Amino acid sequence: MIDLNNIEEIKKLDPKDVFGSTNMFADQCLQIWKDAHEVAFPNEYKNFQNIVLCGMGGSAYGGYVTIALFKDQLSIPLISVNDYRLPKFVNEQTLVILSSYSGSTEEVLSCANEAVEKQAKITAITSGGALRQFLQSRNLPSIIFSTVYNPSDQPRLGMGYMVVGVLALLSQIGLLVIEEEQFAQAVDQIKKNGEIIQQEAKTIAKNIYGTIPVIFSAEFLQGNAHVLRNQCNETAKSFAAFSPLSELNHHLMEGLKNPPNKKLTILFITSDLYSDVLKKRTVLTQDVVAKNGVAWVAYKAKGENQLTQVLTTLSFGGYLSLFLALLYGQDPSVIPWVDYFKEQLAK
Repeated sequence: MIDLNNIEEIKKLDPKDVFGSTNMFADQCLQIWKDAHEVAFPNEYKNFQNIVLCGMGGSAYGGYVTIALFKDQLSIPLISVNDYRLPKFVNEQTLVILSSYSGSTEEVLSCANEAVEKQAKITAITSGGALRQFLQSRNLPSIIFSTVYNPSDQPRLGMGYMVVGVLALLSQIGLLVIEEEQFAQAVDQIKKNGEIIQQEAKTIAKNIYGTIPVIFSAEFLQGNAHVLRNQCNETAKSFAAFSPLSELNHHLMEGLKNPPNKKLTILFITSDLYSDVLKKRTVLTQDVVAKNGVAWVAYKAKGENQLTQVLTTLSFGGYLSLFLALLYGQDPSVIPWVDYFKEQLAK
């Protein structure tokens, strides 16, 4: 098994420098925050009835995180669309956010054209491609960013761009309130806790190696569980699942019994900022998991506020999926089955 502390061994399995991109998560966050605040939105980008974020894979992360993190602040509904079509309710009072790292995602491009037909207000986050051409031809206010802090050039490793890009756009439009100092402190905590986060990720990767990780989280960290599931799939080439507390307490615990030879490890994402009832549910759920003979580990989110804990946990998830890939002897950059599928679909 690879020594996760041996940089030379890591480089052999990681020729495209996924490790470098993972290390640059904080830099991505700072870059996209600055880029977003240079976008000028017209006066008509106000008084929305709802928000629809269109994105696939890693480009959808911003929606999941925002919905969980700002549930108590957003005064209008925000939904994520992972499809070719927009909901029927979309109209001229809808804000459509087109999120595609590459700018070539066919589902997002399909939604882009439909958004024009429905006369929705459109903005976007992308690094280029056909989406960039679509935006520039219509002079739509959007973030078109440089990928300087993603040396691997893998879209899912541009997580800071895609997550903070959504937060920053909504803040710039006035739909969210995120103070400059609050954001700066959150990113600073990622950098200060970098070594600790890496070490915890290595330990937990070793604990879940050889099993199916199932991620349990709650409240404002629910979006993180969704992201981490996807990261385990793509980067680690590992099947994974996630379920939110307290919803899972109403059904999933009964499913821990069978089959008898299950190979699961539950990863609890815990937090001092969870409500008291969710803290109690977390402890009781850990008890039930143990009584069913299922292994579990916990990662405690770091930071003094919810934004910081979300961002530091995103950083942790990037390292965890990377180290798990290396333990399996996998190149963390390649996605052969996704590439094969897209090639066949295009024929």
